[in-house]
Amino acid sequence: MASGREVAATDVLVEDPAQRADAQVRTVRLLAPAKVNLHLGIYPGRDERGYHRADSVMIAVDLADVVTVTEDPRLTGIQLSMSEDVHVPAYQNTAWIAATRMCRKFGRPERYAIHIQKEVPPQSGLGGSSSDAASVILALCKLWGIKALDPRVVQVARSVGADVAFFLHPAPSLLVGAGDVLEKTFPQMNDLPLVLVRPRPGVSTVSAYQAFDAHPTQPARADRLTRALARGDRRAVATHLFNNLATAVQRSVTECAEVEDWLLAQEGVQNARVTGSGSCAFAICDSHERAAGLARAAHDAHADWWAISCKTVGLGSQFC
Repeated sequence: MASGREVAATDVLVEDPAQRADAQVRTVRLLAPAKVNLHLGIYPGRDERGYHRADSVMIAVDLADVVTVTEDPRLTGIQLSMSEDVHVPAYQNTAWIAATRMCRKFGRPERYAIHIQKEVPPQSGLGGSSSDAASVILALCKLWGIKALDPRVVQVARSVGADVAFFLHPAPSLLVGAGDVLEKTFPQMNDLPLVLVRPRPGVSTVSAYQAFDAHPTQPARADRLTRALARGDRRAVATHLFNNLATAVQRSVTECAEVEDWLLAQEGVQNARVTGSGSCAFAICDSHERAAGLARAAHDAHADWWAISCKTVGLGSQFC
């Protein structure tokens, strides 16, 4: 993981030694990886649910929150704690919503404690809250002996948020509909060097889409990018990055354009784009050393910018 912890593709059921006296108390700990949008094509107008049609190509990265879910028969309800205040009430947090809806869908008592160690900055377009929700769902699947891609599980994931279903099976993927319907998965493209940089202000999803609605544009198709992913052509993937929501994001926070322009001007950057609806931009670099150097350079050039080097990951990236 970008914070220094290694992401291992190993499935672990963790039991707290202090809880061993009560065999009914069980804990699962998972990583909740972030993502970047290699392509995000938003169409003008909204459907009857209030969503835009969206073509989204996502890939997971090794910057991750750590999600711990404990099943405890002594509890009443879903309890949620976080390492930092994300300014969202518990009952509106995607992790709490995911746990509640899973329990109701499968007829299980709501007796779970969830703790989230935050590493992914919110309002960045990195999918942190969606990945947290998916990790909660995966933890409950493990505790209950249910397959992660059971249609009922996928239905719950889609009900929580557009990106949540992607994180149940985080292979590079094209999602359509409202960005929540899996259209196609692609071969793994792990270990692609990236640098993530965002200015201090974040951008909420609501404000980004409001800015888009004020000045809507038609998106490009994702065909050239998806063909590059299918054949494993990393340089072509970098060439065909796209996000037509980026202009709306940059109108909301003008520093977002400055970050993207700075990245594009750096040596060793193959391409850079704002990711998702948040304020973070990412660059695909020609080496991990270059990515690490650019993260340091971003800090040195702009003390209020958040920056980190990371790499792409895929299936198995949630299990630590």
